[in-house]
Amino acid sequence: MLGFGKKKKKNKEEAEASKEDLSEEQEKEENQDELDTPDESEEIKPEKKKKKLPSKKLIIIALLVLIAVGASSYVVYNLYFTAKDPNSQNATYKKVELKHINLPEEMLRFSFDYFPDLYVAMIIFNSEINLFDKEIARIDAIAQKYPNQKKIAEKERKTWEKAKNTLQKTFLKIEKPVKATYVLFRVNKEQGLSQIEAQSEELTALAQSALTLAQELTQKLKSNDAVPQGLLKGTIL
Repeated sequence: MLGFGKKKKKNKEEAEASKEDLSEEQEKEENQDELDTPDESEEIKPEKKKKKLPSKKLIIIALLVLIAVGASSYVVYNLYFTAKDPNSQNATYKKVELKHINLPEEMLRFSFDYFPDLYVAMIIFNSEINLFDKEIARIDAIAQKYPNQKKIAEKERKTWEKAKNTLQKTFLKIEKPVKATYVLFRVNKEQGLSQIEAQSEELTALAQSALTLAQELTQKLKSNDAVPQGLLKGTIL
């Protein structure tokens, strides 16, 4: 009887031990489930939208525009601005016929060397006057063909004549100080250089302002012209 009591007691202890082990395993599983379960209080961050990249077509167009602008700038620079050192006797100067500029060749060369931006403005001015003359001649031809509507043509002609005269008057004002500066430079180089420095920016700004007004009128002629206007088209805006 004593042995049976001891055995019963032993079985009871083993059962309680097994029960404790089982409780510990269940507790571990519950803790693991809590770790695996996402916290509902945490906000689920939305995925960042990917930025749309520009299309290949837009990239190609942008590259073409940059290449065109760069090529034009390079050609103009090499044609008109290479070796602008005033002390250099090998400056790259190419004679250009400027029939609307009332300066002798030596003063044009002087302008190229010491007023380079103004020299380019002179070339553009000459081109603009050619456009004015061409358009005025076209209007005159229409007026002669349709004399009954001559007043229409005359009104348009006056617009072009006025703009042309305004542009010419401005460049006549510019030519006068250029002539004086050239003579001063030949007589006294130091004083001439000082006057060049003092007048260069002002004269160039005056030329650019006059050309801007003229180009607002002639721009439509350029856009409709099948023949390229040359490297200087649109240099001064």
